[in-house]
Amino acid sequence: MKNKLIFSGIVLGVGLLQVTVLDNFRVLNVKPDLLLIMTVIAGLSFEMTWVLIFSILAGLFKDLFGTNTFGLNAVFFAVWGYLVFRANKEVNLDYFLIKFALMALVALANSIVNAAALIYFGNAVPFGVMLRGVILNTAYTAAVFPLTYKIIKS
Repeated sequence: MKNKLIFSGIVLGVGLLQVTVLDNFRVLNVKPDLLLIMTVIAGLSFEMTWVLIFSILAGLFKDLFGTNTFGLNAVFFAVWGYLVFRANKEVNLDYFLIKFALMALVALANSIVNAAALIYFGNAVPFGVMLRGVILNTAYTAAVFPLTYKIIKS
């Protein structure tokens, strides 16, 4: 139970970092999605109930300070957390390179789904800008994952 309380505090702390300090580390108006990283780490570390709780918590925090329709990130993050949890049960994820590839895949899927949601809700975004955002967001989030994972797991 202690680990779960600590992780809850970490998720909230990371959420605050994402909406404050990380604005200084933008690259072409893109910053890493630390809350998505927390969702993946939860999927790799906890049982299903707690994965969903942490994923929804991270998604709601992102929804509170984001520009998407409220609730979308909570739903998407719950799906990603569930899929990572299932992958962790079905596939041997002992090697860090596989965890890294999984993080990159989740970041790519999340970026694509968010871009599709923008289009669906009528936000006109030029294709090149959207493609650049999807690629950069995926790369930046995946690049930050190893450091974040190492810090959280220690």
